[in-house]
Parts: sequence; structure tokens; C-alpha cells
Amino acid sequence: MTATKPDHDQRLAAVPDLFRRLMAQPLKALTRARLPAQGAVYVFYQEDEPVHVGSPPHLEERMLAPSLRLALSARMHKPSIGAPRISVSEPAPRPGRRKPIKARWLSVHDSHDRLLLELYAAQTLGLSVSHPKVRAELAAA
Repeated sequence: MTATKPDHDQRLAAVPDLFRRLMAQPLKALTRARLPAQGAVYVFYQEDEPVHVGSPPHLEERMLAPSLRLALSARMHKPSIGAPRISVSEPAPRPGRRKPIKARWLSVHDSHDRLLLELYAAQTLGLSVSHPKVRAELAAA
């Protein structure tokens, strides 16, 4: 079933508000414990700079790769006297390895609204998009 003209116009009129709500979300580091959830539009950041817009399952794996690693490093200390102890810290960054990315996201239950928000956010922030429909349209243009 196709959307009627007034329904389409209402959807388009709501997108700037969805974008404001997305950008008002807190910026969080992504770890194994907090990977993106389905039904949301994400703005990914590297060093507090927005670098990508996407919504699952249309995300570029390379965007998440730096975050898919152990979030903590453990080290055992064996003193000459007494019981061993373990210290836990952030892992030291390896030369040339990017830091885990951060993201802000907004759950958008309707797939059409999610697509519109993804496209609007990407255009507003001057970023690329992952959604195959958007890529197909851009390739055809």
C-alpha cells in the first residue's frame, strides 16, 4: 500500500524534529556490551567528529570494528609475599589502531521514517549513508 500525499507530506515535515531528537541523545562509546539495536538511526563518531550515519542491518562493519574488542585489560601481579592480585584497566591503544567509536541513536519504529531520518541526517551532517535503497538511488542519479 502506498502512502497518500498528505501522509507523505506529514512524514517529511516530521523529519527535522526527529533529527533534533537524534542529535539530543547522549553520545556513548560502543562496546561489545552495547552494540546498536535494531529499529534505530545512528550517528557514529570518531574523536567526537560525526563520521557515518546508518541503521541496522545496513551498517558498514568497518565502522564497528574498533569497538568489537575487549573493553578492559587485566594483568596479574605476583608479589614475592602474599596472594597474587589482578588489576584491570583500559587497554593501551596499539599504534595505528583507531579508538572505539562513539554513537548517538534514536529508535524509530517505522522503516519509512527511519529511511527518511537516515537520509536527512546524512545530508545535514555531510556524511555517507549505508542504506541500500539510498545507495541505489544515488547510483542511478
